[in-house]
Amino acid sequence: MKMFRKTIIGFSFLFVLLMLSLLYPYYGPKDFNHQVIVTNEQGDVVGRAPFPPSAKHLLGTDRNGEDIHWLLVYGAKFTLITALGVAFIRVLVGGVLGLILSFWVPFLKSYIQDLFIIFRYIPSVLLGFILMLPIAGDFNVVAISSIVTYQIIILVFIGIPSVTLFASDVTDDLLKTTYIQSSYLMGAGKLHIIRRQLWPHIRSYGILFTVQQIISTLHITMQLGLFGMFLGGRNRAGVMGYDEPPKPATLSNEWAGLIGQNFSEFIRAPWAILAPIISYFVVIGVVNMIKKELEENLNGRDVLKKYRKRKKVKQVSVEPSLGNDFEFVGRRKVEG
Repeated sequence: MKMFRKTIIGFSFLFVLLMLSLLYPYYGPKDFNHQVIVTNEQGDVVGRAPFPPSAKHLLGTDRNGEDIHWLLVYGAKFTLITALGVAFIRVLVGGVLGLILSFWVPFLKSYIQDLFIIFRYIPSVLLGFILMLPIAGDFNVVAISSIVTYQIIILVFIGIPSVTLFASDVTDDLLKTTYIQSSYLMGAGKLHIIRRQLWPHIRSYGILFTVQQIISTLHITMQLGLFGMFLGGRNRAGVMGYDEPPKPATLSNEWAGLIGQNFSEFIRAPWAILAPIISYFVVIGVVNMIKKELEENLNGRDVLKKYRKRKKVKQVSVEPSLGNDFEFVGRRKVEG
């Protein structure tokens, strides 16, 4: 357990954050502590949203007068569930395709690498923006469930090429090991090798690569949010205080959308953009901490196994020394 202390702490933090967000309807204000104007005793307006951080508004409010603290708590579930779901589907689908590519159609790998090479030169955010623009780029009457499903499919599609090639490369390296080659010579089938010999490695690499894909999904989601591609679509009410057409606002209040809709508020209300950015970076930092510890433990185990193997071979190869090879004879002085 000590080897995965940071991982346990990180997952616990994310789990608590997710539970707080899922249970928000049972304890949080439905209007997000909405307050647009402040009046004095005479009824004169003395303040207008956005309000700075205070005892009443811990992280301040946005231009719509909604408390950013409650918005972050409410929208955390959409950010976390989307990142985890997209990463899991990427690794699952890409891993299966990588196994198929290495076991059953290895002759196609060079062609697929040439086909997928375009994804190295086209930024993922640009590809995601172009594909999401028709359905999430404007106000429409499409159901939010349909918009989210379409966006998740796009996010999964963007990451499939890299995951597939990674899984195929790892599989090719494992197939070159002596124990798998011995299994082939003994007549083992491909499914038997996958189930009995590759699965422990696939499981370890799968967990590590899922965490890496969570970070990748968070990055591209934030970049799409800056371009107005919000998860779940746009709110028709928009952001108050702007001329027509209304400034796009996120419908689900997920964190990337909050960053995108408040990005232009950096001068007038810096708290409206800094609060979601800092929260987003904290989550990315926690996930990155988990990734580094998993990498260290995975590499550490490999190094430890190789060290023990070398040590064992060295002990076996050294022959026991003979006890009577050398003899020390003491001289006694003889007195005449």
